[in-house]
Amino acid sequence: MPDQPPPKTTRRSLLRLAGFGAVVAAAYGGTALLRRLTEPGLQFEPVAGVPGFRRIAGGPISGGATAFVGIGSSSDEGSTAQTISDGALCGALFDPGDDQPRDPAHVQIAYFTDYRCFYCRQVSPMLAQMAQGGGVQVTWHDLPLLGQISSVAARAAVAARAQGAYDAFHERLMGTPVVPTPPYLRQLSEEVGIDPARLLRDMTARKTERQLQRTAALARRFGFIGTPALVVGRTAVLGGVDRRMVERLVRAERAMTDPGPCSG
Repeated sequence: MPDQPPPKTTRRSLLRLAGFGAVVAAAYGGTALLRRLTEPGLQFEPVAGVPGFRRIAGGPISGGATAFVGIGSSSDEGSTAQTISDGALCGALFDPGDDQPRDPAHVQIAYFTDYRCFYCRQVSPMLAQMAQGGGVQVTWHDLPLLGQISSVAARAAVAARAQGAYDAFHERLMGTPVVPTPPYLRQLSEEVGIDPARLLRDMTARKTERQLQRTAALARRFGFIGTPALVVGRTAVLGGVDRRMVERLVRAERAMTDPGPCSG
């Protein structure tokens, strides 16, 4: 018996197929919406000893066995280590600095970073881009955990803030493998238009020491044993996160009906 030709595709079947595709597209809205529908919900738990704050599990961290090795490099760090009271916590955590007042219309993000942290090299530019886009305000906390080079780089960035050059120093120090020696820091200061001699003096100034100790005290309160670490509104997360996760945390914060511990 000869083979029968395949049946012709009818106009009705084509319309039915197109209609089915439209339904699928409308239901899922493409890959992005499908991912949102299938990703697990955020799971929170209270942060012990920090009233009003919660935390979630994050991604990989840079720290490990060297955690806190770079915190407080002065010889009497053990006797002068700062503590942050509940009343002072929000002011220390969310202080944009550089004469920028905290904007209550923005979700506040505190970001703890180390210049030798591999994962921070992805998180830092992502947060800078989000801050430029509006809706969030980022406070940058230098938390040197990975040895002497981390500590020197953190001091340089904090000292550069006094001359309005923190962003430029952060970007350059985060993006280069060069050891931040005095000659390199002098050259960098000249390139960004600040006083090199003042930078080197400020690196060992008491103000710089207090700022690093305050960041270390905040890290201890939240249990941050590595970097990157973030506090997004009332939610702490330790480890590498992508933009999608940060945006989810921002949306979660905006969806809360109570003002949160740092709303004032």
